[in-house]
Amino acid sequence: MRRFSTFALSFATFALVGLAAPALALAQAESSPEPLPPGEKKADPMEVAAPPPSLPPQQPLQVPEHPAPPPPPPPYEEPESDGWANGDHFEFTMGFLAGQRSYSKTSFKFEEGAAEGIGGGGLVAPFVMPPFDNATVLGLRYDLRLVMSHIRMTVGFDVPFPTYKVSDSTALYDVSGTQRKVTVQSLSAKELRFGIGGEYAWTKVALFADLLGGVHWVDTELAIDGYKADYGAVSFAFSARAGARAHVRKWFFAQAAGEVGIIGDIRWNAELSVGFFLK
Repeated sequence: MRRFSTFALSFATFALVGLAAPALALAQAESSPEPLPPGEKKADPMEVAAPPPSLPPQQPLQVPEHPAPPPPPPPYEEPESDGWANGDHFEFTMGFLAGQRSYSKTSFKFEEGAAEGIGGGGLVAPFVMPPFDNATVLGLRYDLRLVMSHIRMTVGFDVPFPTYKVSDSTALYDVSGTQRKVTVQSLSAKELRFGIGGEYAWTKVALFADLLGGVHWVDTELAIDGYKADYGAVSFAFSARAGARAHVRKWFFAQAAGEVGIIGDIRWNAELSVGFFLK
């Protein structure tokens, strides 16, 4: 009886386990979601709801038949710190000249004339009297100049015209032992100058100083009791000049200078000129 009850209990347990296992497996299968296929992603609800962004309409690119040329580069302007008056350059100036000359120490030589027969070749006294001792001159001045590293090298030409009254030059002189009336009929001069100096330039203005040496040609004509006599002289003179140059444009300037004689016939000069500037 005891063995029967043990068998019946074992059989009942086996039957219960056999019936319960399929039911548990079916319930678990119904409650778990189906797995997604590999590589598949669910769509975001916000992305599905938002419409795709609209792109602006594309306009065709228009190419002109004749494209416009590029704009020209801006003109070069020299920096103000450099200035118009600075740097190595060439100058050419032309202007007016006023001054005084004294030819009383100049040796005049008789050249030609009808007065030679009456002793005109030995005449000396008139050349230390007016207008030779103090002649006011008015004329023209031309300069060509090279400036390098503030050093000035000048070559120039002056045409001074002495001004005087002919009546003031008339006097009686002893000509070979005879008193004769002598009158200065004409007096002219030409001067070739060379100069070395220095200058200091600041923006549009330059201050300068030069030592000038010149070869002077002087010609005069005298009337000795109606007989004409021509005389000439060649001399050399030194002078010192100082002045200022002011630029109106890069290539154009005005200049004023004063000059004092050191040796020779120059007493003083005053100059006012304009010039052209080339770098």
